[in-house]
Amino acid sequence: MSFETRIDRFCEIHPDAPRDDILATRLLFRTTQLLRSYIDQALAPFELNMSQYLIMSMLSTDETGPSSPSELGGTMDATRTQMTRFLDSLEVRGLLNRRASKQDRRSLELKLTASGHRLLQEAIPAVHAAYARAWAVLDKPEQSRTTQYLQQLHAGLQQQKS
Repeated sequence: MSFETRIDRFCEIHPDAPRDDILATRLLFRTTQLLRSYIDQALAPFELNMSQYLIMSMLSTDETGPSSPSELGGTMDATRTQMTRFLDSLEVRGLLNRRASKQDRRSLELKLTASGHRLLQEAIPAVHAAYARAWAVLDKPEQSRTTQYLQQLHAGLQQQKS
């Protein structure tokens, strides 16, 4: 039985349930999982996953100095535990360095290593191609509208969170 059929059954039992809202939310969650899996497949030859790739991508743009784990965790919506696990896996492979901050010894600074930069440069084309293939089901105007709608939804949820 499809998830949509299950939603319809639920809505029959609960006539006040907002079917379209439920369906849109489930589709967004399912699409997110499929997209993450799709990108993870593209990154498999590099022995990376999407989270590791994003960390490396963000670190590669740090021109003003190293990043902190808490700053990256906030950007990635990752918990401290998740960030520690991601960073450990990258550090063990020699792709990033963690060191105590010179300004505050209680803080850590992260920096991509030369090996990390090289691996990232190898992985970028594969990820960009996967993005392009995933979004190819929509034409450019549809992609633009989808992005606008997602930004609007995101902003609205952020506002409600405050």
